[in-house]
Amino acid sequence: MIDLQHYHRLVRKLAPYWKLLLLAFSAMLMVAALLAFLPLLVKHMLAGAFVLQDPSLIQTTSLTMVAVFAARALAGYISLYATGKAGGKLGADLRMEFFNKLLTLPIRCYAHFNSHQTSVLIAHINTVAQTTTGHIARLTQDGLTIIAIMICTLHLNQEFAILLLLAIPLILLIHQMTQSRFNKPEYQHSPAAGDLIEHLAQSVAHYRKIRLDGGQHHESQRLGKISAAIYQADMQQAWIRAMVIPSGQFIMMLIMLAVAYIIALQAINGALSLPETAALITIVLLFILPVQRIANLPKQLEHDQATLEAIFAFLDQESEQDSGTLGTPQGCAKLVFDQVRYEEDAGAKPILNHMHFTLRSGEVVVFTGYTLEEKNALIDLILRLRQPASGKILLNDQPLPNIQLNRLHANIALVSPDTFLLDDKIAGNIAYGAMRCSNEAKITAAVQASHAIEFVRHMPEGLQTDIRAKGTAITQHQLLQLAIARAFVKDPRILILDELFTPQELDPGNLLPVLEKLMQNRTTLIFNPSIPQLQKIDRIFVMENGCIAESLRTPGSFQHT
Repeated sequence: MIDLQHYHRLVRKLAPYWKLLLLAFSAMLMVAALLAFLPLLVKHMLAGAFVLQDPSLIQTTSLTMVAVFAARALAGYISLYATGKAGGKLGADLRMEFFNKLLTLPIRCYAHFNSHQTSVLIAHINTVAQTTTGHIARLTQDGLTIIAIMICTLHLNQEFAILLLLAIPLILLIHQMTQSRFNKPEYQHSPAAGDLIEHLAQSVAHYRKIRLDGGQHHESQRLGKISAAIYQADMQQAWIRAMVIPSGQFIMMLIMLAVAYIIALQAINGALSLPETAALITIVLLFILPVQRIANLPKQLEHDQATLEAIFAFLDQESEQDSGTLGTPQGCAKLVFDQVRYEEDAGAKPILNHMHFTLRSGEVVVFTGYTLEEKNALIDLILRLRQPASGKILLNDQPLPNIQLNRLHANIALVSPDTFLLDDKIAGNIAYGAMRCSNEAKITAAVQASHAIEFVRHMPEGLQTDIRAKGTAITQHQLLQLAIARAFVKDPRILILDELFTPQELDPGNLLPVLEKLMQNRTTLIFNPSIPQLQKIDRIFVMENGCIAESLRTPGSFQHT
């Protein structure tokens, strides 16, 4: 059973491209009219042959028919290219809608989403965009053709004959050769598609940094550029369709012309005397393909229905909602966890339990003894990417859910060693997302403060160097310096340092002085398996079983919380 709801929804998405669709419809109308005119030309040519026996009239009519075929091929090219372009634009719109939805989903959805699902959904979008516009185009064209030929048949009012049915197998063979490769659209795994899937997986894996720095719009634009390459591939496919299919149809028309010409010559010799018979045979031949395609359409629509359902089921998921209405007070960053409890699923074992602490503005606190699950949950709770099952989190005495999400993220910076390229240019990796309007002076100051200037000055184009280009790759340590520079540009009041140090390498790349400068006058949370050798650490929280087991305030003082 076909559910037309999804198809109606998809057709509505084509509405912005009504000019392309109107152009396609006009071309289809011309194709139908020219096809309906063909039996009349056949009748005229054969009548001239049987009645007048005038070879010059036959030749003139034949040339007229060639002109009709050429005009029909041109109109077919226009209709196919216009519908192909509309389908390409529909695919681009669906991909952008997919990107935007993926970047704004609640993070709990990412636990059940992987790169394979990304690949499948992108393939579905590319397939549906082309097949749906193809179905609409074929239904419209075949409907117009049948109506036009029916009018012509009523005008002739003759019985059907079978003489020219001998040409049907040959015509069907040519039709199969030109149409079969396009009747089953398939997603081409091009380099652009692979690059798109890779970047989508990266966006999901690094959701925290992207959302914290307000980079959703930037990521959407970045993915859109890759999508444009797929759009160009769609256009190339549309061009091939527009060339191959009309050419095959033109050849079929020439076959019909040849048959009609032979009949005309035989008529001169007295073998045939009924030109209307040839006209009706032409009508039969013209009826075959439209009726056959319309008969197959329900099966094709039913086959595509599951794909459409999967696409819209993903797009209909609810995006993360921001219920906050407050800004953040200037000049301080007091963070309070009041008996916070967090669990992944209702009734499951809590990941965090009875988390109760207060961080004063400007305080430096080290968290250690945690599990990976506990650390990720704690950071995401601070960033308001997850919600506690019970308890309250306060920032400057305001409940965290009451603060606007973009204002909250504008005051928090996260630096971790698993950094990655956020943009093609060095400057774009520093002034990223919501910070993209930062001036060059501010970016340069941040580069100097992070010591990234040591390698940036050797780059071919400085801050504007394309670091994805061959020969300009940078190391993981240099990426970390760019992440620190990004934090300097952001100038947050809360700083989160996520496992930057290990016992084997307490100060990789001489980063301690840089980080200590970054930590000045900021409320800093340091997550590390061991205690880093920093000049200022106000407290150390030792975690165990999802809660703070011990709090060390100063060397030698140790109290339970």
